[in-house]
Amino acid sequence: MLRAVPANVVALGSVSLVTDVSAEMVTAVLPLYLIVTLGLSPLQFGILDGLYTGATVLVRLVGGHVADRWQRRKLVAGIGYGLSAICKLGLLAVGRSALGIGVMLGADRVGKGLRTPPRDALITLSSPPGDLGRSFGVHRAMDTAGALLGPLAAFAVLWA
Repeated sequence: MLRAVPANVVALGSVSLVTDVSAEMVTAVLPLYLIVTLGLSPLQFGILDGLYTGATVLVRLVGGHVADRWQRRKLVAGIGYGLSAICKLGLLAVGRSALGIGVMLGADRVGKGLRTPPRDALITLSSPPGDLGRSFGVHRAMDTAGALLGPLAAFAVLWA
């Protein structure tokens, strides 16, 4: 028998979907912008990309520890999502500054690192043990839908 997915899981999945649309819109055009417009070499872009991806992994440890220590998972996840959203707007503010773009991307990755562990804990705490696979599957499907829609939206905006 099909059981409904908890409302918290759907809410977290919806936030992840919207966040991934915005993140992937940036990710789709960023390499071209940095290399063609700002003149970074592919090696420089690769180093920048590696640094901010590595930062995400390290900050996940901090995000999980802080969320568990404070027992404020929603707050920590909300701060992470909020920081990422602000950084998308910050990219517009820094314009053509490679340093500014690097700082904004790094802060965006800090937001991603902060939100991921408490979000996963919230999904786990919201779901009966027998439904964890379904809950994480629904969340991942919504997250992946956002990752699919992001580049499509970016290219539609650029085409328009």
